[in-house]
Amino acid sequence: MNIKKILIIAGSDPSGGAGIQADVKTATAHKVYSAAAITCLTAQNTKKVFAIHNSPIEFLRQQIEVVLDDIKFDAIKIGMLGTAEIIECVADVLKRKAKKIPLILDTVMVATSGDLLLKKNAVAALKSKLINGAHIITPNIDEAEVLAEMKIENISDMKQAALRIKALGCLAVLIKGGHLNFPDGKIHSILLDEKNNFYRISNKKIKNIKLHGTGCTLASALACNIAKKMDLVSATKKANQYVFRSAIKNLSVGKGSSVLQHF
Repeated sequence: MNIKKILIIAGSDPSGGAGIQADVKTATAHKVYSAAAITCLTAQNTKKVFAIHNSPIEFLRQQIEVVLDDIKFDAIKIGMLGTAEIIECVADVLKRKAKKIPLILDTVMVATSGDLLLKKNAVAALKSKLINGAHIITPNIDEAEVLAEMKIENISDMKQAALRIKALGCLAVLIKGGHLNFPDGKIHSILLDEKNNFYRISNKKIKNIKLHGTGCTLASALACNIAKKMDLVSATKKANQYVFRSAIKNLSVGKGSSVLQHF
């Protein structure tokens, strides 16, 4: 059985709504085999992040190296990294052992709860070490503003930011528009593909609900579709549809944000 395989490099969310836990659920829903190297442990629930414990650098390096030596992956998805040291470690291993595997990078900086998940001094390392060479990166509006060093208020700004971010060295950029209020009441995301074409990907906004784990899930769905050798536009649209369906059937499992129904 020729099953597609992805490697997930991300943080753990013990509440199960985001992070590695959401990534593995997403891969399973896509009938893709997932392996996972954990960058950091978090103590969090659906309300907030209480504490973060980073994996020791040499142990993180070993986690990634041993699975890359053993398993042939079709795509790699990166989520929460946390520090410049973790970014440098991950980048070093991938440069040596996974240069030809498509890298889907979710530039995680802030949690849905507002908690900071990437130290400010790590942004430069993220730009130079991992964005440079990534197959596609998937920032939300807040993250895109940091990476592009500009304010984003509309579709035109999103396109300009995508061009600036792509100039950092990635093949494609998907800027997610969920944090903007568009006049038509919908959510619009902008994909800038490898050929410098723009695509607008839209869906209805699910009102009056706060969702946890949408970014992790979208990037993992995208990684699964790319592992299946879909073209970038189809892979992105299909991943967006999966998140939308999972969001409509959201679950209220705790006292804070609702989570996606991955299955």
